[in-house]
Amino acid sequence: MRFTDGTTADGTHLVGCDGARSKVKEILCTLAGKDPRNNRLDVRFLGCSVNLPLDVAERMRQLDPFFFQGRHPNGSFLFFGILETPVRNEQQTYKCQINVSWPYKKGFFDRDDATDIPSTQEDRLEWINELAKYWISPFQDAIKSIPKDTLLQEIKLEDWVPSGFPAWNNLDGRATLVGDAAHAMTMYRGEAANHGITDVCDLLIYLEKLGGSDNLRDWANLCSTYEMRMIQRTTKATLASRKACIDAHYLPEIDPTSPLVTKRAINIA
Repeated sequence: MRFTDGTTADGTHLVGCDGARSKVKEILCTLAGKDPRNNRLDVRFLGCSVNLPLDVAERMRQLDPFFFQGRHPNGSFLFFGILETPVRNEQQTYKCQINVSWPYKKGFFDRDDATDIPSTQEDRLEWINELAKYWISPFQDAIKSIPKDTLLQEIKLEDWVPSGFPAWNNLDGRATLVGDAAHAMTMYRGEAANHGITDVCDLLIYLEKLGGSDNLRDWANLCSTYEMRMIQRTTKATLASRKACIDAHYLPEIDPTSPLVTKRAINIA
């Protein structure tokens, strides 16, 4: 294999685990005549890591010592997590993760046009403060406490459903995909890492069954078995995560059956 930087690598098999915008997926899907492009959801997302004052962070921490999420009736959504507890110094702060998302649609927040990610850091901070002006304490306080020099990063909410089998060309068992490369999903159910780990475990089990065989037919059969099981499992998970993302920004859809609040469980049968 030759890479764009001019380096090369030799091997008998290739496992693409190169993320949601996988080049390996692009190559294998193109060979199979399948579309490798991700689906972008109509939701916009900004996130940051920030040191919050003790009084604000501890009031947030009283709600949950680790992390929580919630939405405002207007459609804006907050994820909050504790990354580091205070080191006893003069600052006395908690390092926290704050993510804010909102529906990308006309009419949201009484605006005629859909609101995209602001281009400058100053405008991004101003916008999430605008979103939080109707939030109650301590949620609004957390947003107001974000320093002006904080880097607010855009995360593009995209997914890719490995629908159908074969979902890509596995080169007769010599190439396959795992993790986000095989089934990119949004984070609103928190399942992507779980499925990535399950992918690797399943693939290793099948490789062990080969017992060192170099029979190409054995490789092809076991790789196809892995992919069929993985696709069946993760197609449902990817679609559930997509629905959870949409539900998170549309209050009427949040009920006991919504993927946003239902039990997380992986069916590996």
